[in-house]
Amino acid sequence: MKIKRVICPIISLAVLLSVFSIRSHADEYQHETIKYDSIGYSVNNGEPIRGVDISSVISLEKSGVIFRNENGDQQDIFKTLAENGVNYIRVRVWNNPYDKNGKSYGGGNCDKYVAAEIGKRAAKYNMKLLVDLQYSDFWADPEKQTVPRDWAGFPLEWKKTSIYNYTADTLRFIKNGGANIGMVQIGNETNGFFCGEKDMNNICSMFSSGCKAVRDFDKSVLIAVHFANPSTGYYDYYAETLNKCWVDYDVFATSYYPYWHGSTDNLTQVLKRVADKYNKYIMVAETAYPYTDDDGDNFGNAVSKASKNAEMRYDVSVQGQEKCISDVFKAVAAVGEKGIGAFYWEPAWIGIKGKSYNESYEIWNKYGSGWATDYAASYDSSAKSAGGSSYDNQALFDFDGKPLESLKVFKYIYPEKKIELPTEPKSDSAIKFDINGDSQVDIFDAVVLKKALKSGKYQDKYDLNKDGKVNSGDLSAMKKYILASADNANDFSEVKRTNSKK
Repeated sequence: MKIKRVICPIISLAVLLSVFSIRSHADEYQHETIKYDSIGYSVNNGEPIRGVDISSVISLEKSGVIFRNENGDQQDIFKTLAENGVNYIRVRVWNNPYDKNGKSYGGGNCDKYVAAEIGKRAAKYNMKLLVDLQYSDFWADPEKQTVPRDWAGFPLEWKKTSIYNYTADTLRFIKNGGANIGMVQIGNETNGFFCGEKDMNNICSMFSSGCKAVRDFDKSVLIAVHFANPSTGYYDYYAETLNKCWVDYDVFATSYYPYWHGSTDNLTQVLKRVADKYNKYIMVAETAYPYTDDDGDNFGNAVSKASKNAEMRYDVSVQGQEKCISDVFKAVAAVGEKGIGAFYWEPAWIGIKGKSYNESYEIWNKYGSGWATDYAASYDSSAKSAGGSSYDNQALFDFDGKPLESLKVFKYIYPEKKIELPTEPKSDSAIKFDINGDSQVDIFDAVVLKKALKSGKYQDKYDLNKDGKVNSGDLSAMKKYILASADNANDFSEVKRTNSKK
C-alpha cells in the first residue's frame, strides 16, 4: 500500500501555532560553518572526512536498541547519519574476539563479519569505510596491545607474515561483502606499543607488512597509522621514526579527547609539524565530548563534570558538545591542505532505556553490546566482569535513540557534494497512522480518531502509542506525526493563509 503523508489546509490554528513554535526553537540553534579549502580528489573525492565510528551498532541493534530520526520515527541509523552529512564510517576489527567456546568478549563483537555488514550498510548510503585493524582479539590502546591468541609466542618474522596475510584476507572479505573501503588503519593508538612489541624499529617493520598488504590489495586506498594524545610530546619522534624506517603510509592520525589531550591550538601545531615536514595527511581518528552527566545504562560514565582527571573545556550540554566537534574540525582544517577531517567515536553507543542493572548485565553478556562480557577475562585481565557503555553520555543520540541537534554539525563542514540517498519503502509508522485507509496520513485520520474517542467505539489499531490504551495520548501522537510530515515552511504558510480567511 502506497502511503502519502500530507498536511491538509484545514488544520486548526492552535496546531499551526505549535508548529511555528517548534520551528522557531530550531531556527535559534546556530550551527557554525567550517570550510576545508584544498582537499585533493584522491582523499575523499574532494570532500573533508566527516566521519563517525559506530563499531558497536550491530550488537546494539541485536540487543534491542532502536534508533530514530529527528521526528522520533524508527529509521536505519546509517540513513540518519547520511542525512546529517556523515560521509565516512570507521569500524574496528579484531582478529577473533571470542573464547575457545565461542563466547564473545563483547565490545560489539567486532570481527571481520561484523565489519563487512557495517561496510555494506554504509555503502548503501554512499559512505566510505575506514577499516581499523587492531591486530588483537580485543581492545588495543596505549596501555594494552595484546597479541591475538592464535599468534601467541610467534617471533617477530612470523608476526610480520601473519599481519600481511591477515590484512589481505580481511580486506578482501570486507570488500566482497559490499563495502567501499577508502582507508585502512594499521594498528590502534600504537604509542610505542603494537602487537606485543615495544621496540619502535620492530613496530615499524610490522607496520610495513600491513601497509604492503594494503598496497597490494588496492593502491587507491589510503593507509593510516594512529597514535593517541598529541600533548605527550612524542609525535615528532613517532613521525621521524616512521620516516627513517621507510614505512609506506599516507595519513598520520591521532585520537583527541579534549578533556584529556590538551588544547585544539596544540593539536593543530603538533599535527602541522608532521604534515609540513613529512608531507603526510593529517586526521583525527577519534574524538568525543559529553552532552549530559546522566547515565543511560546503569554502568557509569568515563567522563562527567565531576571527573577529577578531566579538564572540561566546554559546557556539558548539546551546544557544548557541538562546539567541541566544530573546534576539532577547525583545528584539523588549520593544518592546511594536508588536514583532511575527523571521526567522532561511538556516537550511538547507548543502552536500552528502562532496564535495570541486572537486566542490562544479561544483555551485555548475551549480545556483546557493552564494553566487555564475563568471558573477556580469559584474554584481557582488565575485564573483570561484564559492563556496558561508559560513553553513552557522549553519544550523538539521546537515550531514546533520537539524534541530538549536535549531530547536524557534519552538515556544516564544507565542501559537501549533494548525493541522492536511496529511496526507502514507507515506514510501518505511516501505515499505522493511516487509520481511515485512504493511503494518506492527514487531518482526516485525526478526525476519525477524535470521533472514535468521543463515541467510545474504536478498534485496537487506534492505540497508536502502544501503551495499551486508546485515549487523548493517541490523538497527540497523530498530531505530532502529521506536523512532522511537513516538507518545508511553504506548507505551513499555505495552511496559515487558508485558515486566516475563516
